[in-house]
Amino acid sequence: MPLQDEISATIKPGQDLYRSVNDKWLTASEIPANKSRIGVLTSLSDENVERLRTLFERSPAKSEPVNIRRAKSLYASAMDEATIEQTGIKPLQTPFDEINRIETHESLFTFLANWHGRGFGLVWHIGLDVDDKDSARYVMRISQSGLGLPDRDYYFNQGQRFEDARQAYRTYLQGLFELLGHDNARTYAKKVYALEEKLAAASNTATENRDTQAKYNPYQVQALSQTFPHIDWKRYLKQLGLSDVETLLVSQPTFIKAALELLYSQPIEAWRWYILSHCVAPLMTSLPQVYDQLSFDFYGRALSGATEQEPRYRRSINRCMSILPEPTGQLFVEAHFDEAAKESIYDLVDHIKLALRGRIQKLDWMSGATKQRALEKLDTFLPLLGYPDTWRDYTNLQLDHSYVENILALHAFDWQYDVARLNQPVDRKEWLMSPAMVNAYYWSSTNGITFPAGILQPPLFDAAGDFAANYGGIGMVIGHEITHGFDDQGSQFDEKGNMRPWWTTKDRKAFETKSKLLEEQYSSYEIDGHPVNGALTLGENIADLGGLLIAYDALQAKLKESGETEAIDGFTPEQRFFLSFARIWRERRRPELTLRHLVTDPHAPAMLRVNGVVANVDAYYDAFPVAQDSPWHKMPDARVRIW
Repeated sequence: MPLQDEISATIKPGQDLYRSVNDKWLTASEIPANKSRIGVLTSLSDENVERLRTLFERSPAKSEPVNIRRAKSLYASAMDEATIEQTGIKPLQTPFDEINRIETHESLFTFLANWHGRGFGLVWHIGLDVDDKDSARYVMRISQSGLGLPDRDYYFNQGQRFEDARQAYRTYLQGLFELLGHDNARTYAKKVYALEEKLAAASNTATENRDTQAKYNPYQVQALSQTFPHIDWKRYLKQLGLSDVETLLVSQPTFIKAALELLYSQPIEAWRWYILSHCVAPLMTSLPQVYDQLSFDFYGRALSGATEQEPRYRRSINRCMSILPEPTGQLFVEAHFDEAAKESIYDLVDHIKLALRGRIQKLDWMSGATKQRALEKLDTFLPLLGYPDTWRDYTNLQLDHSYVENILALHAFDWQYDVARLNQPVDRKEWLMSPAMVNAYYWSSTNGITFPAGILQPPLFDAAGDFAANYGGIGMVIGHEITHGFDDQGSQFDEKGNMRPWWTTKDRKAFETKSKLLEEQYSSYEIDGHPVNGALTLGENIADLGGLLIAYDALQAKLKESGETEAIDGFTPEQRFFLSFARIWRERRRPELTLRHLVTDPHAPAMLRVNGVVANVDAYYDAFPVAQDSPWHKMPDARVRIW
């Protein structure tokens, strides 16, 4: 569609960039009953799912790789509703029997260890991570978990929507116990909720969990019992196959202390009901329809606002992407990734890096010593684009026709995989998401960015399209992820991925002062009557602002190289850059999902990811006339300038 036809005739880009570009779509679009949000990114995700459906349901080739066979086996079991209904909950009888035998604290902690060793969190989560201060080695990290509501604030925040969510959760718990055949379902639900409320009170807030330094707490195993009593840690680790582990990282020590105290002080009967509900919860979508529907009624309807479930094939494919990320990605990229486009993407990444180099060199608030270290970090950035160089091998994974048993097998398989590589060198080229995903990330431990094939497509990226639009689309997202290496969290890690101070004290203070201005800006906004948390969203807001600035500078360099400065549809390259940027964050959300993301999501709402950013960007004011009475106008000396 020509840009002129897409943009509002009454809302000018200099008045409200987000609504100018998206108002026609926002007015005409309706969120389908089976969706909690729609937008550019969700539409692209849906397109990828449809492509995958064709591939999953295609007759297998004779020489089909084992990874793809595993992905197709999982998908087939997820779609086999007759077998799911016939199997029922029989595969869970063994853990049910184990739960029923919990009568002492010793048996309680034994079950916790066994369930953790099956690859599931319970009360807390334990998993493989890279040591924040020694990026050459892996370590086991324990972190808070154990809540059924999205965040600890859901248990305590006032307001009708929070109370509705709490009541919906109590109803869900009661319904679950009723499905499991227990007469006193309401009583058991109350006991579980009461335990969770106590766990929530001891939990960190989402904002507190952004404090990287506070979450780095190494403990020698032999000294764990002195700090965290009530559990035999050596026995616990032995049950997990971790007898040789000498050090554990504990992200939230206060929570773990409180959780262990609760495990010891609260009635064991209450913990049995808690454990039962939390063991079944992550498996409900792989169980018969009544369990699946109960899970949707709470997580999909009450917390997200959808009124119908997605078609089963979509839910099954998304589950495959989540739990078999590389095999699903391998299936996708062999059919839908343009290898020739890689050259264009790498060229774009190079221009983005050069632009950031230029901005660092010109900073007037940073000393030469810190600039040199920042440039060293930039020079060692590791870009992973499209898909992994080497696919993870799933040959030893055994799957059958039972969906829930396959989910259990995959969790156990992944746990054993992580245990086996605990003492191995860190895989700096590891992928943390499926190559079919519409997403991207920066990983501070490797100082690298990863862009799956799933996102390297129109409208974010078109190798044969307008490069001004590409720089405003995927270019800004690349700039965003690279800037994460220099946001309030990523900037604490050096070029090797180690958390250590590499700034001068004066420079760090100047950075924090500037960042505080951005935090205050976003904290001044409200969405649907609820405040935006500028502290929670700070890292993403720094990355949005930095990403747009360096993508714009990179476009200017590209324009000089190409000499292509002509207008298209009446818009200059600079204008097309900003219009493309505004388009990629086009989105509508249901109120329930909006509330959940305001509490838990470190990203600002979509409209603020556009208007809140360009308010600080001089080039936006140059590209479009911005009236001083616009709510998004800032005087030059009030604009936040960091990178």
